Order: sequence, then C-alpha cells, then structure tokens
Amino acid sequence: MSDLLDEFRKAKLDAPVSRRYILNGILGVSAVAAFGPLLAACATSKSSTEAAPGIKLGGELNYIGYSGEDAAGVAKDFLTKNGIKMNPTFIASADEPLTKFKTGGRGQLDIISDNKDFQRAVLASGEELYQALDLARIPNAAGLFPAFAKAEWLTKDGNVYGIPLIWGDEPCVYNPAKWSEMPAKYTDFADSKYKGELVMVDDPIANTWLWAKSMGIADPSRLTQAQLDATIKEILKTKPNVVTFSASLGDQADVLVRGDASIAIGGWSYQVVLAEKKGVKLKAASPATDGTYYWSDAYGIAVDAPNVDNAYAFIDYMMSPEANAAIATELGSGATIAAAVDKLDANTKGLYDYSIVAQKGGGVLGTQVVVPPINDDGDIVGMPKWVKAWTAFKLA
Repeated sequence: MSDLLDEFRKAKLDAPVSRRYILNGILGVSAVAAFGPLLAACATSKSSTEAAPGIKLGGELNYIGYSGEDAAGVAKDFLTKNGIKMNPTFIASADEPLTKFKTGGRGQLDIISDNKDFQRAVLASGEELYQALDLARIPNAAGLFPAFAKAEWLTKDGNVYGIPLIWGDEPCVYNPAKWSEMPAKYTDFADSKYKGELVMVDDPIANTWLWAKSMGIADPSRLTQAQLDATIKEILKTKPNVVTFSASLGDQADVLVRGDASIAIGGWSYQVVLAEKKGVKLKAASPATDGTYYWSDAYGIAVDAPNVDNAYAFIDYMMSPEANAAIATELGSGATIAAAVDKLDANTKGLYDYSIVAQKGGGVLGTQVVVPPINDDGDIVGMPKWVKAWTAFKLA
C-alpha cells in the first residue's frame, strides 16, 4: 500500500479536481462568504441545533473532505450552540483521506466526505478507513431518498458506512447561440468544426472514462492497459480542438463566460445558473448516445475517530431537510433528503432529475462506476496508471 500512496503523491498535480471549488472561481471568495450567512439562516430557522438527549457535545471536530461540505456557513449556528470547533482539511482528490489515515492520521480524523466510487472502492478492497455507522444516532437519515437509504456503494456485510449529502451529474455546458445541440458521442468532438471551441477540466479519471464509454467499452471503469492506451489515442484526436484544460469547474465556467470557448466537456449544470448571474446564457446537455456520469458525496466517520459524538450530531444535523436544502443550494447540487427538495429555490431544484433518486437503488446513479480500482486487479489497471496515461496525453 505504501508504494501506491507514494505514486499518488507524485501524481498530485494531475489528480482529479473537485467540482466544489466552482464557487471560489466564477463567484469569488467574497461572494461565497456573503452567501453563507443567508444559507445558515435558512438552515437554522427550523432545524434543531440541540444535541440528542443524554449526549454532551463540545470540543473538536476534525473534518477531511471537499471544500464546502464542511458546511461552515450552513452549520455555523449548530456548531456555535454546541461549543464545537470544526477543524477542516480540504482535499482535491478522492484518495487523500485514505492517504492521510495511512500516514499518521489514524485517531485524528472524525468526519470524512468523499465520492461514492472511491467509497465503494475502499469498502471493496477491505482497507480500513470508515467505521460502521449506528443509524439510530442519525434519525434524520430516515428521510433519505430511496436511492440513498442504505446505498449499495456505502453498505457491506449489512453495515452502513456513509450517509449521502449531495449528488449530481456532469453534462456538457454550451453556448446555445453557437450550437443547437451536442453531438451524439464524445468521440465526435474530434470533428474540426469544434476547433477552438472546447474547454476540458484537467481530470484524468472523468475524461478517460467518458471516452472509453464513447468507444463502446463495456465497463469503462475497468480498462486493460491496451484499452487505456487505445482510449488515450482516441482522446488525442480531440485535443487540437481544445482551447485549454482548466484547473477546476470554476475556471471552466469562467472560460465559457468570457467567450474563449463555447462548449465545456464534462461540465456542471450549475454553471448555467452562475453564467446567468453574469448575463450569459448557457445550456446543459449530454451527447445523446453516450449520456453523462453521475456522482454523490457522503459523510462517513473514520475508524478510531476521537470525537464520535460530535461527528454523529453534525451528520444528523446536516440530514435535516432545512440544512440539506441549504447545502445543496450553496453547492449547486442535488439534495439527498426527500423533504429538502421543496425547500430549494426554483433554479437549484430544476438542475437535476429527482426521479432518478426516487427509485430504490438509484438507477444509473447506483449502478454506474466511474473511478477505476485503487490497485491493479489482474490485467485491469488501477488509478495511478490512468493518471500516468493522462500526463503523457497532456505532454503529447
């Protein structure tokens, strides 16, 4: 495992970026800071901020996960009233909590926020990271949509290891004044008519998966070295049409708003809302044949967490309809609590198709796997080799 962690560290500059950084991009840090208190007021107006009977809260709460999902604004009142000091560590790629845990962080981590495919991979690998949850201590989780109640990717041997917080997809976002629709397949973006029109995020996992799927590979998350090489060769046909590889979805949105490109591949529906605030009209759609990919992030509690009571209380608070609606609004994402949806503003509510998560198992959200195995699995290559191939692609 140590060799794998070393390889991840070396690949850090090329690791998958996080969509959550979008608010620090197009809106700016000051705008987020101003928006936070409004959301906090929304969350605390009806949600209980008190600890469960018999539980005394207070002290530290150590968080590691995506920026924004520490809910600094949304949970401010809850944390203050219970004397809890949140200590956040933000990640840019899904492997970082496991790396931290394996390199001296055990016994120092409380709440982990990560994406469903990495969580699935950790549980499948048998790696220690998450502890089984006592759902009796998270009563608000009873309000989860059917897709998220004891989600398959967070369950093992009858135990639940995570509580979904938000979800969404990453379609193409484009300028409708220039394009009436998206092509049928991602491989069609190699057409010369798209020259100087495309912006892609510097994400080796998402882009490799999208092109592998477009090529008809049965499971694009499980590639042999030959299939990975063929996929990179196919993406190279589109590279001449790409204006830039942005560092985040926020940067990608900025490129569209400035008009430096007219199509964002693997974008985010919320970019449409943010662009509208800048007076720019964009649309979101996916190639009709290939579709898009879905994600969900969940809270887990680390093995040997030092502040378990604080962690359980925080997660339960964030599962209240008011807090869940507030965090979904702040992060431009889908709510995971059914009763939260009616508390969303029209723009946020309209971003995602809730019929997907209303079904048990979550349909494509539940069955679709985007992240490759952590380690090589026979002739199936692991995540580090995807990153290495992407690095070579950018240099080509």
